[in-house]
Amino acid sequence: MGLVIDNIDMRETFKGLLEEKYFIDKSNIINDFNKLINRNSEKYVCITKPRRFGKTSIAAMLVMYYSKSIDSKEIFDKLKVSKGKSSDIKEKENEIKQYKEYQGKYHTIYLDLSKNVFSFETLDAFISSINMELKTDIEELYPNSKVLNAYKDNIVYNLKKLYLETDKKFILVIDEWDYIITNKKFTDDECDDYIEFLKYLIKDNSFLAFAYMTGITPIAKKLSQSTLNCFREYTMLNDKKYFEYFGFTEEEVNKLCSKNKKLTFKDLESWYNGYKSYDGKKIFNTWSVIHALNSNIIENYWSQSGSFNELKRMINYDIVGVKEDILELINGNEIEIQLENYGVEDIRKVSEEEEHVKEIFYSKMVTFGYLTYYDGKISIPNEELKEEFIKALNDKKSDMQYFYDMIKNSDEMLEVTLHKNVKRMCEILDKSHMEKISPGDRLDHGNLKRVIDYSYFNARAKYDIKEESPDGHGRADVIFLPKEKNKVNEEIIIIELKVNSTAKKAINQIHQKKYYNNLKEKGYNGNVLLIGINYDQKEGKYSCMIEEYDINMKKLSTSESEAERKRRNEPESDGIYKRLRSSVVNPKKINL
Repeated sequence: MGLVIDNIDMRETFKGLLEEKYFIDKSNIINDFNKLINRNSEKYVCITKPRRFGKTSIAAMLVMYYSKSIDSKEIFDKLKVSKGKSSDIKEKENEIKQYKEYQGKYHTIYLDLSKNVFSFETLDAFISSINMELKTDIEELYPNSKVLNAYKDNIVYNLKKLYLETDKKFILVIDEWDYIITNKKFTDDECDDYIEFLKYLIKDNSFLAFAYMTGITPIAKKLSQSTLNCFREYTMLNDKKYFEYFGFTEEEVNKLCSKNKKLTFKDLESWYNGYKSYDGKKIFNTWSVIHALNSNIIENYWSQSGSFNELKRMINYDIVGVKEDILELINGNEIEIQLENYGVEDIRKVSEEEEHVKEIFYSKMVTFGYLTYYDGKISIPNEELKEEFIKALNDKKSDMQYFYDMIKNSDEMLEVTLHKNVKRMCEILDKSHMEKISPGDRLDHGNLKRVIDYSYFNARAKYDIKEESPDGHGRADVIFLPKEKNKVNEEIIIIELKVNSTAKKAINQIHQKKYYNNLKEKGYNGNVLLIGINYDQKEGKYSCMIEEYDINMKKLSTSESEAERKRRNEPESDGIYKRLRSSVVNPKKINL
């Protein structure tokens, strides 16, 4: 075992994984890789996934399994790989045969191309350091080797000479292959040299039986068609073969929950699920699931992976239409767009195809794991990532701060509404009114709707919101219907608006028109909140009233603001208590 050959750190990493309480056996990927050994046109595999999807764990497993100087037979005989994976009997027999043949057969070369790279001033110095570590390992394994007598500052030359001397091939495992380019430690010319170095190390070299390369960023089109065209590449946008080995499947998470006993599958599902394979199968983020299970706490673990500032920079990059799209995504909507792989060439140059900038931007977000892509549509995978998006908007130096404030205010508005805190509701509405209505704007029904849209903006994440919807014997101003997964238990909210009237009259209209008809027949079973909201133009204040009913319309409670009580006790003077509909001239729509 050494620094580069049969890496001792990778051995310890995999041994540590085996000892974890929530270990998931992903060893069947070895059965897939064994079929590629020494096949010149197939023995180069590059798999790129976001942070914390188990890439290094797979690399550690490969080093542990293939390495000649690591005794791992007893370990792997207990794992899935030893049993074969095929449903075809003959194919399974061949897999078991290959398992026994290749286990511990090769020396592995493990290169973490992010390790300690920032301590070197030049790329040549970094590569030379790897070459010297290789020499140390050769001295341990082959102390009498002739290679040592004529050792050169050329890692490929030294490996070729060692192969000629021993007739022993290597398994090459490269981790963080894209780190040098994405972190821009070296000059552009040195990055070009780095790509050439990889080609020199990997392509058409007889001393390699198999090469596995991983990282976050794909090689992408131009490089894969020229310099590194030996690789078969599998990415977040294009992986029909190995997707199940990176991240956890639903079946695997259910298995982990059975060990935990405290957190349920449902607990983990909304927060860490949502990535989708090519055929729509859901994939969980391994890092977050394991941390949640170990701590028995559902919270955001993604930010601990160090990518928050990166997301903030990406969102604040000024691309037409992106900010509006981000708001749609935060609200749980999907956006239809055709994407292609994002790769290192897109990092190194500004796209000359301006009409494709948005596509490149979203491809990058899928590559980095901020979005998922399935069936031609992008979406935010889960609550954990949604929280990251909202936090990324919180930048006082950016015009996105406005949207952050809107989302946070609307989260509070929904919460106080569900708790029937009419006093705080009125305070938020008064504040929202100042944000959305300019002095001199006409106080009609359309402008009042702008205030409501703003105040409840983020409720769209949990509710299907219908405006002017034909229900009962008329059209309700706003109805909040719980999304399908919550429709059994969550409250239904029906809002009616008035200007210079009373909130009570708004609720009376809801009853008169029976906007709540047929809710139970449609599968809803939660309580029903009837909300009347009135704006007093003279006082410049809102008043609110809430009546709560069960699904059978049995009254449970009534809450009203102080302003509403005062308003209802005032004598009607001029018959102005009149509902203003959206048929007024040119009502302003919400302007986000």
